[in-house]
Amino acid sequence: MNLRDIEYILAAVDSGSFARAAEICHVSQPSLSIQIKKVERELGHPIFIRDQRGVRLSPYGLKILRHLETIMQEVDQIRHAAEPPDTPDVTPVRIGAIATVAPYIFPILMNVEGVDLEESTTEELLRSLMDERIDAAILALPVKVSVLSAARLFTEPFYLACARDNPVVERMNLDKLTPPEESRFLILSAEHCMSEQTINLCQLNPNRLNRVVRATSLETIRLMVATSADITLMPALARRDNDGLDYHPLPKRFSREIGLVYKSRTARIEPLQSIAQQIRQADAVRQLADLVPAEG
Repeated sequence: MNLRDIEYILAAVDSGSFARAAEICHVSQPSLSIQIKKVERELGHPIFIRDQRGVRLSPYGLKILRHLETIMQEVDQIRHAAEPPDTPDVTPVRIGAIATVAPYIFPILMNVEGVDLEESTTEELLRSLMDERIDAAILALPVKVSVLSAARLFTEPFYLACARDNPVVERMNLDKLTPPEESRFLILSAEHCMSEQTINLCQLNPNRLNRVVRATSLETIRLMVATSADITLMPALARRDNDGLDYHPLPKRFSREIGLVYKSRTARIEPLQSIAQQIRQADAVRQLADLVPAEG
């Protein structure tokens, strides 16, 4: 086994596909598949389980994964040590964020030197992480991908938002948030992870979308709610003064964890840790701790 073999294996782990791993490694799929099979014969155990959905690690593969990642991390450090000490790393740190977080977190990072920012959906950001087109993504946790790690940034409570003095709220059970017949629940379109989160938290029936309106942005929802009897969940960072809405606090379970997600074997852990700390120390983020209700 050589370093190139390890790169092939880790690319297949990251992408879940030999075809995609071959693209990442700039080789043909047959060459990559043959080489991985050769390593499996050498070790005497299958590293991957192959099926119609792609490839995933076998029990043996799970055992050796951390060792393979450690080897590549050590190699990255050796390569870095070989660079002249006065050679600055000018490669930007590429950070992505979901659309329900980006407008409120990117202003914290926009003046940080050497940081590139990108807004997208969870699915697209995870794909970019796997393809190493970005170094980290600010996402709602948990993210259940074995090769990814996460640094927790903050807990963000949700509020029930409705037009100012909307009497509908008085007739609602704020523990369940089932809207009365004259109201609709406005949620984000399906590509946003907050859409599924809202459906689950509020126990909405996705098959009754005639009573649920989907929108593509929080700002669209804000304007629609402000001029109707409809209601929505609004994350704390998106609250605005004098926007025509009342924001009603909810029990603690109506919240989400936000974290900085990155590849476990990234060589850029130091700048990512620095970025995570800058986000945590921002005034808007520190104030969230006072908004999270106590248990009970």
